Amino acid sequence: MSKEAMAILTRRALNGLLLSFVCAMLGHGQSPAALLTQTNDQTSDAPNLEMTVKTVGGEYCVGDNDLDILLLKLRLTFTNKGKEPLILFKGSSLIDTIKISRNVADALAQRYEADISQTQLTAGAKQCYRGAVPNKCFVILAPRGSYEVDTKVRILVVRGDVRKIGGAVMSGDHALQVNVSTWHETDKLAKNLRARWRRSGTLWSQPLTSAPIRFSVSKQHQLLKECP
Repeated sequence: MSKEAMAILTRRALNGLLLSFVCAMLGHGQSPAALLTQTNDQTSDAPNLEMTVKTVGGEYCVGDNDLDILLLKLRLTFTNKGKEPLILFKGSSLIDTIKISRNVADALAQRYEADISQTQLTAGAKQCYRGAVPNKCFVILAPRGSYEVDTKVRILVVRGDVRKIGGAVMSGDHALQVNVSTWHETDKLAKNLRARWRRSGTLWSQPLTSAPIRFSVSKQHQLLKECP
């Protein structure tokens, strides 16, 4: 990643299936999301949480030099694919990694145009972990139940495609994957809460990665006066 791109991200950020099997399944007309669902269904007796992502809007703002920032609005849907209730921390909407590829095939092959880590800050969460049952900081998902939340990611784009810049993407179609750390505290605390809240469900604390989704970057775009 170039120094220009790293500088912008630093300033703005603070606020197994084998490939051959996947490609074979894609050849039979199955989507990446369908493949993930099949994998989850095979282990439905165990706690199992699926995250799907879709784009619901976007806008652009000015970066530095030849860079703009695409503020891409995403809707994350968490679905309990198991047979027992799951307890999910509502802060799971914080995305910590963004991976961008030229297309879905490249994403499945782990060929990335940009692999970006985002700094996420959490504070004042101690009050969330008190009590004999989960409080409003958590949502309890019944089997097949879902929880939706909207969030945004910042993607560096090259203004007018003037030149290649590391960590930034050109205009056109791309594929996006995101990773969320559903638990931001220690494993010890998760274990203690899991035992304390077992009558309400199982606390989920594993990270989740979405299947790749398509999105587009426009070459000519209207810019906000300031990046929020």
